[in-house]
Amino acid sequence: MTKSGDKAVITVNNLSYSYDSKKALDRVSFCLEPSSYTAIVGSNGSGKSTLCRLICGLIENQEGEILIEQGKRIGLVFQSPKDQIVSGKVYRDTAFGPQNLKLTPDEVELRTIECLSVVELLHKAEAPSNALSLGQTQKLAFAGMLAVSPDILILDEATAMLDPSSRENIYEILRSFNRRGSTIIHITHDLDAVKEASDVIGLEEGRIFFNGTSADFLKKPELVRKIRGELLKKAEKMDLSGREVSFSFDNISFAYDNKHDDENAFLLNNISFSLYKGTLTALTGPSGAGKSTLLELGAGLLEPSGGSVLCNQKPALAQQNCAAALFEAFASDDVAFGPRNDGVKGHALVERVKESMDKAGLPFSLYGERQSAGLSGGEQRRLAIAGILAMNRDIVFFDEPTAGLDGISRSRVMAMLRSLADEGKTVLFTTHHNDEAQFADREIIIKDGTIAQVFEENLVSSRSERLPEPVEGPTPGVDELVEPPTPGVGEPVEPLRPYDSTSLLKGLKSFSTGLSGSGWKTKCRLEKVPAFLRILLFLVLFVLSLVFKKTVACGCMVAVSIIYCLFANFSFKKIIKSVFKLLPFLCFFAVFQLVFRPALPDEVRYTTWRFLTITPSKLLFCLNSILRTYASLLCVCAFFVSTPEYDLIDGLKKLLPFKSLILIMELIFRFIPLLVDEAADIIKTQIIRGGLGKVKGKLARIKAVVPLIVPLVIRTVKRSEILADAIVMRCFNGK
Repeated sequence: MTKSGDKAVITVNNLSYSYDSKKALDRVSFCLEPSSYTAIVGSNGSGKSTLCRLICGLIENQEGEILIEQGKRIGLVFQSPKDQIVSGKVYRDTAFGPQNLKLTPDEVELRTIECLSVVELLHKAEAPSNALSLGQTQKLAFAGMLAVSPDILILDEATAMLDPSSRENIYEILRSFNRRGSTIIHITHDLDAVKEASDVIGLEEGRIFFNGTSADFLKKPELVRKIRGELLKKAEKMDLSGREVSFSFDNISFAYDNKHDDENAFLLNNISFSLYKGTLTALTGPSGAGKSTLLELGAGLLEPSGGSVLCNQKPALAQQNCAAALFEAFASDDVAFGPRNDGVKGHALVERVKESMDKAGLPFSLYGERQSAGLSGGEQRRLAIAGILAMNRDIVFFDEPTAGLDGISRSRVMAMLRSLADEGKTVLFTTHHNDEAQFADREIIIKDGTIAQVFEENLVSSRSERLPEPVEGPTPGVDELVEPPTPGVGEPVEPLRPYDSTSLLKGLKSFSTGLSGSGWKTKCRLEKVPAFLRILLFLVLFVLSLVFKKTVACGCMVAVSIIYCLFANFSFKKIIKSVFKLLPFLCFFAVFQLVFRPALPDEVRYTTWRFLTITPSKLLFCLNSILRTYASLLCVCAFFVSTPEYDLIDGLKKLLPFKSLILIMELIFRFIPLLVDEAADIIKTQIIRGGLGKVKGKLARIKAVVPLIVPLVIRTVKRSEILADAIVMRCFNGK
């Protein structure tokens, strides 16, 4: 770190920035030398993310100046990894930046392979990007930014969702990147990341409280506590004998595609363990191991493919995507959403909201009237936790409850989890932090969809004594690894009945996987045809299906469309089923045509009744309309089944010379499944917090979806803005 700007790669002078009346940065000044490695630390809302966005030029400077050495390319890895993915397939997303740099196809391919290899995602190169776990998505975002080979790399909490092994992998990449002469700025709450850096800048309420070497920072306990918070103490030994079993996974298996004939299709396989009343259990494992899916099964949001979930009360689940949990404009109203749906009113509701917000580390007196959208990422996570606490359930699940939180907030959240267990609640949480796992009474490790190891304080002398590695064959459950103590007598556990609204979630999941191609198993015969020829074939068939007016020609086009569908791997049975499903709707519209279409002069009238006149020309017109509709719809279905998004984009690149138009179409195809997944997360949270109730009948479903519109529109606008930032950081210039 340099004190003068003479040799600085980045110079910041008296930088100030405000959101409305609140100052995010207040007269911030510092200089960074070329090839330096700087950690920027501070509590949630201290201005770190605002500072990095100003340096990248994503928001316009208000006061002060930022000077960057000429010709230096800046790369930014966002805090939320899903916000940075711009393509629907893993290798295409990584290749997007190098393609914008005008590299040759061979250079693009080589750089893509290298970057996916270093983040250990090369085996997922052909996978749809929205089929990755959140941790894998974070790796993909990192690979995409490495691929543009930035001179200055800024990471905004870019390791928060990674397991320890993956974090170490990223740190090693950063060391190598820095040794090659690149400047690194790492915005972080992780003390290990601070140790990796050579210099530290500390921010508090928008002002610098420390600017020096990491060695000097780490020597001062009061500064370290600002970042780390209080040390989490290892859990004391607990005797589980006589404790009531309140929840159990009994031989749970799960596959998203519902094809259970292939053992490799299962995301989770033969999971069995119990949770005890008044205990805190950590669920750990690498990214993509199935932890989040297991929590959703336990909360009744998914139905297991095999086995059963047993509990004495339906659990409440705080999701990983905290933004999906915020429905109301003001923080206190959002926390009140769940208990209000449970019938809590008046003074009791106010007290419930105050208690929950205070317990989650968002004091009601300070945050009650704050707007939910204006809170920082960490504050939004604590607000989402408060909303779940307000449900006052005896069994509570938390998916990565400390992700993105500063050290002090993390300590508070973990203390809150402990207090819930001490109150007699059953608490299960997922984490990638070893100290959080050791803070729990028990740790259950999942790897490759099965239970790999179990640590139980009352059954092993210390957590360092690991159980033997599982032998070849099916991985046993907890009860086979360690004989549990005899449970006490309490309220009996019964099979969990999934929420009625899960059918809506299944439909959204199916729609999303269909759009991305992540649910496809085999390639159809049409996929052997080059992409641009498939597009031309579709356009010709689609136009012809609409142009022909004669009955014979329309019938021929239906036959051609059926053959087209068969080449797209549609079964004939499926085609016939779709025909019968659409027939009532088409007949309904045919009646309108019979009413409003005028009869030809002097033609035979079969019948006349008030406004309805049936004539030969009208009947032929209705028949031709039905045939044209069937032909065109079958063409559309066959085309989208045989032409995934990435093939469509490749084909359009050969047919159209407009790069910006192609990019817009690619982003639309990326954006639609992203919004579908966003809607699914919002629906999950509303289901858990009682917002949808029992959804039966089409009218009830329409009514249930109405409350989702406002939060989804807000998220859509925000997503579109962030996606625009993402393509800018990937060097897109529209030329």
